Amino acid sequence: MWRAKYEKSLAMPTGWQQLPNGSAYCNALSDYFAPWFTKICGYQILKIGGLSAEIQCDLPLRHQISLNEKTPQNLTALLSEYHSVVQGKLTELPFVEQQIDACILTNTLNFAQDPHQILREAHRVLTDDGYLFLSLFNPLSSFLFKRKLDEFPLRHYCAWRVADWLELLSFDILAQQYLALHDRQSGWFSPLIVMVAQKRTYPLILNPQKERSKIPAFLQPAEALKQAEDL
Repeated sequence: MWRAKYEKSLAMPTGWQQLPNGSAYCNALSDYFAPWFTKICGYQILKIGGLSAEIQCDLPLRHQISLNEKTPQNLTALLSEYHSVVQGKLTELPFVEQQIDACILTNTLNFAQDPHQILREAHRVLTDDGYLFLSLFNPLSSFLFKRKLDEFPLRHYCAWRVADWLELLSFDILAQQYLALHDRQSGWFSPLIVMVAQKRTYPLILNPQKERSKIPAFLQPAEALKQAEDL
């Protein structure tokens, strides 16, 4: 049986330069997500994993936080007044609940030992209506028979499976498509899958006042007694 959690720990790249064609993938993802980034309502943007950290997010007056289990030179170079770098576990994000307005997860799941837990943590720290920007390598592309990218073990996920995980976490998927680097790779065989999702919080308890108003007066105990006295 296929399991999301892998039994062995996996090495995760800390930057796109460590992967073949990494810079091209990074640029394509940055260009695709750029119009969506402008929809973020809030101040805190969390980039989970070294690959996410290098995605361009040129928004004024936003605080970007890049989190990775290691802090190599390419991440420390991102430090600025509006960009912090944090070292910590991706499966135990060091943030309180509902304090992040957007999470970026570009191809992090492809190199993760426990992708479910990373998604659960992203959901936990996101505010209501917070955005999740996610990408994966497309298993229907030339990556199909690859089990490693250089020295990094590669795990494959179909778009429908990840979409199912997100829906179980109460995310609404706003956009999903296959992303190509050039015309020859377009369609289902493009190398990248991109998703934009938004966290939704639906009430579990109905408003008792509204529900009570739908009950006929003669079936409510207080009204029934009142009508009996009038008689």
